Amino acid sequence: MIKLQTKNIYSSIHVLIYTMKLRTTHNSIRIRIRKSEIDLLAQKQIVEESIRFPSGTLFKFALKIGNDDQMVNAVLEDNNLIISISKAAATQWINTNEVGIETNINLPDNEQLHLLIEKDFPCLDRPEEDKSDTFWELAPETPESC
Repeated sequence: MIKLQTKNIYSSIHVLIYTMKLRTTHNSIRIRIRKSEIDLLAQKQIVEESIRFPSGTLFKFALKIGNDDQMVNAVLEDNNLIISISKAAATQWINTNEVGIETNINLPDNEQLHLLIEKDFPCLDRPEEDKSDTFWELAPETPESC
């Protein structure tokens, strides 16, 4: 009984540790999601994650299927980042071997916001990481980086 309870606790932690990944650099946002999150996106139309900071501030980010015709869009309001994908783009991406959706959105002062949403590949240089929920079948045999 105790062993089963420990296994359930580990499973809960496992799910929390390996979730949607967010990477940002100057005017660039990249999201990587795993197979189970693609399934959740298809079912619920949204995948969400959050980060709590020591000050108590909660930053949330989400990938959702939107109702508009814009292929990809990004909105940041009240510590909530929402990346939305059009229904047509999401349907094609979810149901094919297409690895990612990428676009640039024009900003003021001749700048652009680069958005990239990708299916997550296994990282071969991280042997301790659980790779069972990644897209092995789409990964190159010798990836340059993860």
